[in-house]
Amino acid sequence: MNNSFNDNKDLNSNEVSYTMIKVIILLVTLQISRIIIKQLVFLYLPYSKLNEMLISMFIMSLFIFFIISKAKKENLKLDVFSYIKSNESRNYYILVTVCILLLILTSPSFISKPSLESLTPLLYTIIMIPIYEEILFRAYIWNVLKKEHEDDRKTYFLTTALFSLYHIGYVDRIIMTSGLNKIAWIIFIKCSLMLSYGIFIGFFRYKIKNSYSCILVHSFINIFAR
Repeated sequence: MNNSFNDNKDLNSNEVSYTMIKVIILLVTLQISRIIIKQLVFLYLPYSKLNEMLISMFIMSLFIFFIISKAKKENLKLDVFSYIKSNESRNYYILVTVCILLLILTSPSFISKPSLESLTPLLYTIIMIPIYEEILFRAYIWNVLKKEHEDDRKTYFLTTALFSLYHIGYVDRIIMTSGLNKIAWIIFIKCSLMLSYGIFIGFFRYKIKNSYSCILVHSFINIFAR
């Protein structure tokens, strides 16, 4: 009987390890794909910060569609709007969403000279990045890991760690903006910052049980982190 119990324990452990490997492969694939697509586009377009952000937004849109399709294929719920059932909670989310949109529209960089150059960084930082990263981490990966662990605390900590490490993949952007000088230190600082972001944002996913709350919190943080 003990042997049977140990065999089941080993089997569950192997399944969890296999799930983690699949998740890590997915994250590495997304980052490599992002870099390759950007480099291919820049063979035909001149490099500029505006073009870089527009291309990044396009790539993130493709990745969001891919993640949603992948989740649907795997019959995995993303829990984006879960637990938003009462009128009170719906009104709260609508109010917060409107406040964030007003903060974007009243941003000094937008009011002083409204243009594609001033609007794109706002859309990229405050809307596109939070939607993409939260759909990926606090929606898809959270539920993939929860399916194996059935423990929100483990899922919370694992997702937070993966969220932090994922930002190593933005090494191409770091090199383009800061060069190779002190790259290891910059990556360390960035991952540490994203770890604190992940702990804070993930807490809302852990407590409120939906990823839309994480998108709103992420957007709000990015407004002041720009």
